[in-house]
Parts: sequence; C-alpha cells; structure tokens
Amino acid sequence: MAQGRPDIPTALRREVLVEAGHRCAIPTCRQTPVELAHITPWAKVREHRFENLIALCPTCHTRFDGGAIDRRAMLQYKANLGLLTSRYTQIERQLLLALTRHRALRDERGEWRTDMPNPIGALVTYGAVYVPFGMLWTVSNLIDDELVWVEGLNTDVLTLHLTAAGGELVSRWVDAEPLD
Repeated sequence: MAQGRPDIPTALRREVLVEAGHRCAIPTCRQTPVELAHITPWAKVREHRFENLIALCPTCHTRFDGGAIDRRAMLQYKANLGLLTSRYTQIERQLLLALTRHRALRDERGEWRTDMPNPIGALVTYGAVYVPFGMLWTVSNLIDDELVWVEGLNTDVLTLHLTAAGGELVSRWVDAEPLD
C-alpha cells in the first residue's frame, strides 16, 4: 500500500472481486490469486471507485503497470466484464471460454471449426462440452441468445457447440473489443 493511500473499503473490494469471480479479469488468464488494480492510476485520481478498479492476477497486474496491456484494453475488459456478468452466470462464462480454448481452430473463412482431423486421420472433436440433460437450465441464457447450439436432445447427455455468434462474442471478449 502506497504511503498515505487509504485501503480500499471492504465492501468495494468484495464487489470488484465478485464481479470477476475472484479470478483475474483478463479472459484468457482467469488465474488466482488476484489483486485489485486501478485502471487510471491512483496517483492521478486519488480515489477508489468501482468503475476504476479491476481484479488482476499478479502477472497481469505487472504487465498492465509495465504497459504490456494498455489502459484502453483494460477499460474494455472492465466494460465487457460488467456486461457479461449482468447477463451470464459464472458457469456460462466458463463454458464460453472452454468452448474456445482452441481459438486457432478456424477455417479459411474465419469460421469456428468444431472438428479437425488429427495427424493419424481420426476425427477429434474440439469446442464441444457435454452437459447432463437435467443441467441444461445452467446454460439457458447461452441457448436463448443463440451463442451455443445443442446436440442430442433425445439423450441423457447433451453436447453444446459454439455458434458463429458465440465465437464472435468470445473473440471480441478475449481481444478486448466492445461487446454489442
């Protein structure tokens, strides 16, 4: 804590941590433990405000302070996090990230690919998540917003796949671009 700088109030600290799910707010990181960072430096604003605080792991915090992550990107991560947490549950946000772990798997038109042949010729499925039928309600917002499509509605285990709209949303999220 800097000399003369007051502690962040407990309620405000809790609000920022809950917003990020007690994980790093950078969607491609999501590590723990986390620290709270001022998006506009404390020395400039000299106040603690929710809109100016973001949860970051020590590595991302150091990268931000050192300029490897710019302020504009950090402001967008904060804005996107607010939008996503107001619309989607933690489970749904984690599912979106899980479905896109292999972001490089796009075809020549930039469309998301869910299956790619492996080197020995067998089909490997990427970007699919399996959900027990009784748990479908946990991802209902993603289905309603047509970010995922469901395969196997007549079975006990459903397979969720990312739609093109879902892929676009996640790409914009992880690239710190505005979400519509």
